[in-house]
Amino acid sequence: MRPSPMLMTMLGLMTAGCAQPAARPYVGSWRPSGDSAAGVALTIRPTGVFELHMADSAGGVLKGPATFHGDTAIFRGAACERGEARYRLEVSDSALVITPIGTDGCAVRRRTLAGRWTR
Repeated sequence: MRPSPMLMTMLGLMTAGCAQPAARPYVGSWRPSGDSAAGVALTIRPTGVFELHMADSAGGVLKGPATFHGDTAIFRGAACERGEARYRLEVSDSALVITPIGTDGCAVRRRTLAGRWTR
């Protein structure tokens, strides 16, 4: 028996505010390494929600849920693409390296997100 769409929506809303333990190493505010990306910032919340603030030339903020599994994050729901995008995350004391896995239909997310970040 398949669960009803209404039940799935309710479960999604109930868990949206819950922390994701797998997100813990990545939680916080990050800035790209180097000085070529002024105005760019990434915030990852304990719930898995991400906010990618882009430089003025790209404009705006991409925001949406992410699911974390070990060293992989699956980003969903950014304004420019409704599909999923997978990225590998490598974190050390104060650095985060984000590498795309496969394709990302949101070119601005891929261009902005991929690379080395610092706290």
